[in-house]
Amino acid sequence: MEGTMRQGGKGLGWQPVPVHLVGVHLGLSFRHYLVGMVALGLLVVPMAKLAGGVSETVSLSLGWAEGDPAIHRITTLMALAAIILVLRMVLTMQGRTLMSVVAPQQHLDLGMMARSAVTYSLAFTPVILMAVLSGQLSLGNWQAALALLPMMLVLVALQATAEEMVCRGYMAQGFQVLFGHAVLAALPVAVIFLFLHDTGAWDQGWDRKINILLISLALSWLTTHAGRLEPAMGVHFAHNLIVFTLAARPDHGLPSVSGFAQDIPDPPLDAEALLAQTLVYGAVCANYWFIGLRTGYVTGLWRERSE
Repeated sequence: MEGTMRQGGKGLGWQPVPVHLVGVHLGLSFRHYLVGMVALGLLVVPMAKLAGGVSETVSLSLGWAEGDPAIHRITTLMALAAIILVLRMVLTMQGRTLMSVVAPQQHLDLGMMARSAVTYSLAFTPVILMAVLSGQLSLGNWQAALALLPMMLVLVALQATAEEMVCRGYMAQGFQVLFGHAVLAALPVAVIFLFLHDTGAWDQGWDRKINILLISLALSWLTTHAGRLEPAMGVHFAHNLIVFTLAARPDHGLPSVSGFAQDIPDPPLDAEALLAQTLVYGAVCANYWFIGLRTGYVTGLWRERSE
């Protein structure tokens, strides 16, 4: 299967395949991916409970109070990071490797992920700072945020990587097989991405829900454009880490893992807030494209041009 994945057309020799087209290239059925998605769902539950038990045990042994919101944040991040292990198990049973949902027949490019994260930080940080200065975003506990930062660097990187592998990697391949078009495949992925993140707090309100959908669609476009997953991983990592450090809200968690145990009713749709947020994120995306994609910096094309 791996050899088949690399085989190009007549006269093309051996070529890597864009990550979203792997299922199409290998002639896999949607049933293949549906079985994998069900297996992921079934295996994630016990893995999440195990991660939660370990996290709570370690946290309590360090003297943290039972029920501390930070424990819930760390537990959730560990569970999300554990998805990588679950996904690897599923892919192994299906005769593939983790790289088949990241950058098929290529090596993991951490440099590309880092360049993408830096580019997004340059585009997104001014927006956060303006929100803080204008009073639209309140700051939280800086001491707690800084104390957790070293651990969060690792956990957020794993969490962002896991979510991208599952959503823009594995699921996107399956829906590409089903619908035969990248735009159509990105729509159900965005809906699933919303369900994974729509837990209240930071994501409360219909304006934020729609923006989560738009962010997912933008990440799907970025993955299709790059042909691999590292740029989307970098954006996801930078976004969550910036919110955690600059907003300093460990009690509310990161955007992708925020929420409370009880249900929170959604406020009515605020059209003005939706338009404002859409324009802001549109500006962030435009800055990211101009700084990182147009120059070729994120994908490494700038090196080839300079040579």
